[in-house]
Amino acid sequence: MMTLTKWDYRFIDVARLISTWSKDPSTQIGAVIVGNKSQIISQGYNGFFRGDLDETKENYLDREVKYKRIIHAESNAIYNALHNGAQIKGATIYVYGLPTCHECAKAIIQCGIKKVVCPSIEPNSRWEDSCSTALSFFEMAGVEVVFYD
Repeated sequence: MMTLTKWDYRFIDVARLISTWSKDPSTQIGAVIVGNKSQIISQGYNGFFRGDLDETKENYLDREVKYKRIIHAESNAIYNALHNGAQIKGATIYVYGLPTCHECAKAIIQCGIKKVVCPSIEPNSRWEDSCSTALSFFEMAGVEVVFYD
């Protein structure tokens, strides 16, 4: 396992702070995209899309509604970077809360992010299959993954 640097821990901490911006009462995830000079390029948290008039506590509590509307933190960070015209090719994404799922992995690969730092995959969790699939996608695409506990 790769040793994390003090900067890695700082950016994990930033992702943790950003996760608190999520209005989802059950799951709070944060992500921060960092350039090769340790500059923060973008951030995101899990939440409904911009302008969603139905972003209510009740809709976050209704999983059927929530899962149709929610944007994961990693994807949100990518969308925010694109929305602001930022270049993220070759960057690192730091994730706090849960490991990256297979859907976010595809977005990370497609936009050229080269390193993912995220929590370890918990065996027997409901996310294990998706996160394991994400890991195989990253391996195929040559994206470095560093897990932390």
